[in-house]
Amino acid sequence: MGIKEDLSSWLCPSLDVNAQPDIVVIGFQEIVELSPKHIMSTDPSIRQMWEDALERMLQQHAKKIGSEEYVLLRSGQLVGAALIIFVKASELANIRNVEGSVKKVITNSECSSSSNMG
Repeated sequence: MGIKEDLSSWLCPSLDVNAQPDIVVIGFQEIVELSPKHIMSTDPSIRQMWEDALERMLQQHAKKIGSEEYVLLRSGQLVGAALIIFVKASELANIRNVEGSVKKVITNSECSSSSNMG
C-alpha cells in the first residue's frame, strides 16, 4: 500500500460502521530504507507524509459516517520504525501526560559500515 492509495479498507474496516475507535494507533516497520545514511540521521519527511495521508483518510471516513474528527496525538520514529497515534477530538480532555522518548544505539557493525559512507 502506498500513500496515494485508498487506505480505507485497511484503516477503517467495515466491522461496525457505527463503532468508531476513540484511539487509532498505526505502527510502521521499515518506513524508510535501512541504510547507513538513515541510521545516522532520521529524516521525518516520509513519516509526516504518512501522518497526513492517514489523517486525511480518518477524517474522510468520520465525515462519511457522521462521526467526529480525529487529531494527531503523537508520533515518533526511530530509523525505520514509526508509531502514529490519533484520538477523537472529544477525548483530548481525558488524556494527560503523554510522553515518549527515543534512544538510538549504534552497534559496532553500524559504525564500521557508516564509516564507508561516501
